[in-house]
Amino acid sequence: MLGAIALSSSVLLGIKLANTTAFSDIQGDRTFYLYSDSSQALQTQTLRLDELDNVCGESVRFSVVEGERDMLAESIAKRYGARILFQEEACGVTSYYCYAPKLLGGVMLAGEKVNLHIAVGEEQAAVGSPIIFGGF
Repeated sequence: MLGAIALSSSVLLGIKLANTTAFSDIQGDRTFYLYSDSSQALQTQTLRLDELDNVCGESVRFSVVEGERDMLAESIAKRYGARILFQEEACGVTSYYCYAPKLLGGVMLAGEKVNLHIAVGEEQAAVGSPIIFGGF
């Protein structure tokens, strides 16, 4: 009986961990946003078990492969079934603000609901939901 309970708990924990990250297929430096989907969120690179229910967003930073910079945002948007709503450029980084029906939540920016943010620089990029917080 105790073994069955332990096994059930392990399976449920594995499912919860798998559903915590929206970007499990992207390798890079991961940051989770806890307790808020705003810039006021507590940011952490590692999660404790008691924090799993408090994840409100995340971002992943990764290196840009030479020659793929121009198509990176479109490729990521397509992967998540997202529509690019608008973009802006600042300090050599182009940010693409998107809406992806597959992703939960979102924030209102420029009158649009945004839940996928892709930032592409010369050597690195980041993807975040609902948006990327912190310096890039």
